[in-house]
Amino acid sequence: MNITNILRWIHILAGAAWLGEVVVVNFILVPVLVRLEPGKRGWFLAAIFPRIFRLASVFSLTTILAGAALNLSLNSWQIDVAVVRLTSSRWGWSILTGGLLGLGLTLFHFIAEHRLEPHVVAAHEESDNEAFALILRRLQIIPRAGLGVLVLTFLLMMFAVRGL
Repeated sequence: MNITNILRWIHILAGAAWLGEVVVVNFILVPVLVRLEPGKRGWFLAAIFPRIFRLASVFSLTTILAGAALNLSLNSWQIDVAVVRLTSSRWGWSILTGGLLGLGLTLFHFIAEHRLEPHVVAAHEESDNEAFALILRRLQIIPRAGLGVLVLTFLLMMFAVRGL
């Protein structure tokens, strides 16, 4: 097994885990949060979501770094060759677009979502319904948008790999 295959597996597994995590947040965790009694919401937020944020950090960063390394390994570790290959075919444009979408989502996660995390943790100590409503609104919108971007990224990568 060579380095290219190892990077490919790391990239695919981390990307699939990242997508799976976002699906769980959208279809399990946020709906459970909405249905919880007001007294339990803060505990649930403080116990679950900081771990989810850290997991997203690991999966997104691993996916992006492994994908970039995979691209370079496929092009003999020459950046100029990799750039030309990414911009000279439908395969390349699909990989480039998907990679940039994933990179954008990762940067958004590290910049914007980390601003949300202290508010989520503080919700454990507060019983303010208005503050909870704001956090809940963000937790409903951000993961949905992230899911859309990740699904589009997966479709672009599948298009590139299969040439559909």
